[in-house]
Amino acid sequence: MKLAITVLEVDIGIIGCGIAGLTVSYYLLNDRVASSITIFERRTLVPRKHCTGLVSLETLMKLPLASRFVENMYRSMIFLIHGANFGIEIVADRYFACRIDRVRHEIELMRSLNEMGAVINLGCDVTNISSYNNKYSLTFKRGGEGLLSTHFDKIVIAEGYPPKLSRKYGLSAKYDVLRALQEEVSISSALKNDQVETIYVFISPILFGKGFAWLVPIDRYRIIVGYATEYTSSIDMLENVKQVFKNILKLSYRSVEDLYGGDVLQGYPIATYANDILSIGDAVSMVKSISGGGLYAISLASKLYTRIINLGSVEHYRALRKLFKILRMQYIIKNAAWNILRHALSNTNIIGQVNKILSFNLKHLDYDRHDLLIYTFLTNFLGFKLKSIDRI
Repeated sequence: MKLAITVLEVDIGIIGCGIAGLTVSYYLLNDRVASSITIFERRTLVPRKHCTGLVSLETLMKLPLASRFVENMYRSMIFLIHGANFGIEIVADRYFACRIDRVRHEIELMRSLNEMGAVINLGCDVTNISSYNNKYSLTFKRGGEGLLSTHFDKIVIAEGYPPKLSRKYGLSAKYDVLRALQEEVSISSALKNDQVETIYVFISPILFGKGFAWLVPIDRYRIIVGYATEYTSSIDMLENVKQVFKNILKLSYRSVEDLYGGDVLQGYPIATYANDILSIGDAVSMVKSISGGGLYAISLASKLYTRIINLGSVEHYRALRKLFKILRMQYIIKNAAWNILRHALSNTNIIGQVNKILSFNLKHLDYDRHDLLIYTFLTNFLGFKLKSIDRI
């Protein structure tokens, strides 16, 4: 049965013009829940490069307009562990993840929102939210104009990290903050067919603490290499990470096309709504802790917030709480696994020569449900195939 949407005369203020603010704005207007949307963004230039852009195919379908910007697709993952002379490969029968061009996607979302009637105010720093007569007043600074204010029926906070306004109004989350640095690199020789469809992860609690490193192919001649750490990030460490992947995959780096970074969050939401104020995205740690990705939770929460604002039903509140339980479980499993590795590998040197791969084939890998990945691995452990490193 299709859910009936009631058209409401609701003016909604969105604080933040990142992917969380853009996605929830799109759904609110597309589903005709909001009569008007006004977005406030403190930065004057958006969007910005700050992440790798990996999403599952299921999440891709839930992100408005995202399917137009797919650059590559993946059907396998290889995990390399500090101190081990073998890697672990998980191969799915079909593609389970893709990379999207996040910058072009967000530009298209902004263009579409303008056509749908949304007002996007850049260079507006919201400093306060107050309520009066069932309305919410946003106080903000814009250029040299001093303090200004405007009124809305409901507010969605999508301010990102650090969450100043969310905390101020009682919305909370569990946060571990990692610092990430990555490069887009061109290579001299083309990647093999299997290599270009594989995500590579290097796990080292010794080098990165709760973080990890990655190599993600964009195409045959372009890759992204990066890492996230709970320690201080540096170009020198990024060069070490590049050397690890270079040795294992026999790469020849040609040139660096771009360098960028930012905060990677691990954690889970605790309280994300209070009366008619809701918070979404990094502001309340809506992330998958094992990968640090936020688009999975944002895509689901945006649609649920649309239903909650429109209908306020218990069913949708329950679905939201179920999502938060999944994110919390992922955080617990991630910390447990990394603590085990930290103690088991405390006396090892940096990764040595990997000469074999334990390969597991699955019918399907749910890239969003990292909490199920360990279970999937254990239940398929006896079915591994041994592969030479030359074959990856």
